[in-house]
Amino acid sequence: MAKLDSVIGFEYNSYEIRAVEMTKSGGGYKLTAMGTQALESAVVEEGFIRDAERFSDAFLRLMKGNNFSAEDIVVGVNNENVVMRYASFPKVSDDKLRNMIFLQAQEFMPVSVQEMEMDFLVAGESVNSDEQEMIDAVLVGARKSMLEQLINVFGAAKKSIYDVEPTAFALCRAASVTHPDKCYCLLNVSNGIINFMFIKGEKIQTVRSISIPEKHFDAVQSIYKGEATEEQLTEATDMLVSELNASLSYYSVQYPMDMVDVIYFVADVRNTNQIAEIMKTSISLPLEAPSFYANIGGAVDVKPYTACISMAIQALEG
Repeated sequence: MAKLDSVIGFEYNSYEIRAVEMTKSGGGYKLTAMGTQALESAVVEEGFIRDAERFSDAFLRLMKGNNFSAEDIVVGVNNENVVMRYASFPKVSDDKLRNMIFLQAQEFMPVSVQEMEMDFLVAGESVNSDEQEMIDAVLVGARKSMLEQLINVFGAAKKSIYDVEPTAFALCRAASVTHPDKCYCLLNVSNGIINFMFIKGEKIQTVRSISIPEKHFDAVQSIYKGEATEEQLTEATDMLVSELNASLSYYSVQYPMDMVDVIYFVADVRNTNQIAEIMKTSISLPLEAPSFYANIGGAVDVKPYTACISMAIQALEG
């Protein structure tokens, strides 16, 4: 891929789109534009763009209303059209690794790999019970139909897609850069999906992704709409605590010697601090709703744009 001097980091859910523009500046990176734009009802559903025309209109309003000028865009996705699985493979040479993983990927994916664009992230190395050396990897599959939608929408807006990335990876990268020595759990809620990612240093140890349980969906949806009652807020946070405890228990069995130092709670809603404070009363471990790029935003709150910033910086680093 060509080297970039400026790029847009973009993500979306069923309620809004958001973006930042980052440029190279004096050996670092500068935030030159940022903004959000609300989406009308039913424009995006279950991760699919149902109304491309209205989505494009919202995107153009976002770009023009906040003085975005870069032509290249990195799109963050986190919905049911993106599947992540943690898997281990026999260790082979680097030149054979990609082919081997793609040949065996179907064993770990719940959806046909023929319907998906596949990629993977090497998480580290381990030794199995037979003392065989293994490569640990996070497999990522994105439905081709969703990717084709994105290409068409942004092409019509005269933007070139530089990359498409799971927002959970972008958030992990932000946390690892900020706190490289910690063993932590990243709890991410976005677009109907809950991600639990356990990271030690820069190594992803375990990944668990689930859909928000149907019986709690309305409570979570009310939070996104800013209409949550106290009862709905309690219901949603109780559900998150329950799923978090289950994930922590699983992790402690897999890695009994690696104690989790902190839980980072990141969600694409505006009241993460409030939710975090409620969750703290039921969690024995430290729990934070961090702003990883506070130094970039200055006096501006950039917490809702964490994934966008991380993706943009990664693209500029080439």
